Amino acid sequence: MAGIAGMLGAGATQEAVDRMLDKLAHRGPDEQWSTSGQNWAMGVCTPALAATPARSHVSKEGLVVLLDGEIYNGAQTTSEVESMAAAYRQYGRTFAAHMHGAFAGAVYARGEIILVRDPIGIRPLYWGRATDGTLVFASEMKAMVGLVDEIHEMGPATVFSTQAGVQGYLPIHPFVPVPDGMEAAREALREALFRATERRLRDGAVGGMLLSGGLDSSIIAAIANQIKPGLPAFTVGVSGAPDVLNARVMAEHLGIEHHVREIGADDIRATIPKAVYTLESFDEDCVSGAIINLLASEWAGGWTNCILSGEGADELNGGYLLLKELPDDEARRRVMARLLEISYNTALQRLDRAMLGHSMNYRTPFLDAEVVALCLQLPVQWKIHTAADGTLIEKWLLREAFRDMLPEQIHRREKHRFSGGSGTDHLIESISDEMIPPGEFTESARQTVGGYRLNSPKELHYYRLFKEHFPATGFEQLVGRWDPGK
Repeated sequence: MAGIAGMLGAGATQEAVDRMLDKLAHRGPDEQWSTSGQNWAMGVCTPALAATPARSHVSKEGLVVLLDGEIYNGAQTTSEVESMAAAYRQYGRTFAAHMHGAFAGAVYARGEIILVRDPIGIRPLYWGRATDGTLVFASEMKAMVGLVDEIHEMGPATVFSTQAGVQGYLPIHPFVPVPDGMEAAREALREALFRATERRLRDGAVGGMLLSGGLDSSIIAAIANQIKPGLPAFTVGVSGAPDVLNARVMAEHLGIEHHVREIGADDIRATIPKAVYTLESFDEDCVSGAIINLLASEWAGGWTNCILSGEGADELNGGYLLLKELPDDEARRRVMARLLEISYNTALQRLDRAMLGHSMNYRTPFLDAEVVALCLQLPVQWKIHTAADGTLIEKWLLREAFRDMLPEQIHRREKHRFSGGSGTDHLIESISDEMIPPGEFTESARQTVGGYRLNSPKELHYYRLFKEHFPATGFEQLVGRWDPGK
């Protein structure tokens, strides 16, 4: 967890980088560091995480390295940013392919800046150029407002070099053999998720778990409770909502400390403007989900600043209900691949901004390199399974792999939209109706400056809030659509 920023070119100054870092302080509220040289400047803001050494920058011998995130393939005695620096020294511009983890980073050496992003796109990174050609980069768009008009987001598994331009890289995953049957696959998936969770608990920084009472967060909670008993769980939702009720069932099943915050319309009304600015999006699905995430990170911040999340399971294991509406497995495979491909600026952007909006670091075992490599090899029919009565069961293999660790109602629980399960959907709709009077959602109002077609009065409300903070059209054009059908 960190906020990183930098510049390279005639307009680069340390003062400008420090101002950028001020806008990223939520990503690292405890320490700010920057450095500069002739025509370049870079810096980072970092948090103080329990049991974790300083690990967000290296500056020595003409090399500066910045890291946001975690790397899991270095020696435990070496800080993660030192592992990143060592990988650069050994492999040059291709070093990112050799790192396993959730990361965005920057390297300055010999007049060149190299930017990298992890294979899934868990941690964010943006770049653009000022009118004088100076390169500007930062963890979030908000730090670049007023400095650039044209802005680019680093894609997953991407390297940008000021000398070589944009390049993709092929991630070097750990070797994961293809299971030869469903029984072997269930066991392999279970073991891989245990190892992934252990890696994320190893440094002692994690102090809690997000628990919606859905299958994914319940599995991570059950695994974590075996590896590190005593971690509390945190749930936010409207009183009586499915997430609240099911999370209580799961917490009682595990016998863990459980903190529940029940919210209402006033909480949501106050959070919507912050959600749009923090998320840097107006997509209705992303923003509506981010509202509850923001409230959750704020609530859990009273106990910890690092938390486990079940994000990523739906994309890898066939969790979205729209997949069951498709005609065959090949169509499902294509849409699953697309959902994973775009997750970096939809689901994962929502998680990243909403957690770090309240300085809450997050870790995602389902997006571990080993788990991803395994899940991508599994047949679609093992993920979306046809039961004896002909009904389709989403995430079937995942359910079966952890059946013995879950209460029956959690094991059988169907996927809910995040804002639906938390009970906030109808409240968000009514608040947006207040802000967009009848007749204002006209055909002309639906078309944005950047070419998007808005889907609802709610999305028009979000769009107007977005433009207050990000007026340049280039920022609007980076907004991702979660639902491929919209």
